[in-house]
Amino acid sequence: MNARRLSQSFFALAALAAAVASGWAETRTIVPLQIIQTTEPQFPVSLDTLTVSNGEACVLINVDADGKLADWLVLSYTFKAFADESVRMLREWRYEPARLNGERIGVRVPVTFTFETKGKVISAIPTDYYEFFVRSWRGQYVIFQVCRPQELDQPLQVLNTVRPRYAGAGKQPGGANSRVLLDFYVDETGRPRMPVVMNATDNLLAAAAVSALEQWRFAVPTRGSTPVAVHAQQEFVFSD
Repeated sequence: MNARRLSQSFFALAALAAAVASGWAETRTIVPLQIIQTTEPQFPVSLDTLTVSNGEACVLINVDADGKLADWLVLSYTFKAFADESVRMLREWRYEPARLNGERIGVRVPVTFTFETKGKVISAIPTDYYEFFVRSWRGQYVIFQVCRPQELDQPLQVLNTVRPRYAGAGKQPGGANSRVLLDFYVDETGRPRMPVVMNATDNLLAAAAVSALEQWRFAVPTRGSTPVAVHAQQEFVFSD
């Protein structure tokens, strides 16, 4: 079959992150990520015996500046088989990276797969996931794999931290009390995933903060005693 392109709107968050981390000009020309669908998703055979005729899955993906699928995280699904098929497709498809002012950038994007026995539709959620993804879908219960911090059994606990290290010579960039705010996810094993920069006073410090956060480890987050992923933020303050 011929490849089809799905124009993908991405998080304003990811666009902002790329702009801040790369230090580009305030006037931005953004070309969205393009998903090249090289194969068609299949309705899971395992659900035929359950008389299931439709369902959804939402997967957060991180596509780097080279157009490679760097990471993914299942956000929700009506049946796990839908999530498995969605991930299988995302791993097989190709990507044309987003561009900011002509430069390739990495982005973090939620992709929703809608499955029907009489055809499939694949769409993107271009804004906040929690606002647009309802807790029921055509009468089916949606299983959320990611929750907010306030939904956890207990506050998110850091087990191991690593201080950001700036490798440049001379005075630290950004001046005294420079700040970097990161938005990220902690998965079911306590590992931070897909950090993006929400705000930063210096792009070099932003890179140092991301590098440090990726080495942090958290206690396994749970909701109802079940391990879950959680959406979180962390601010780093740099002082001379």
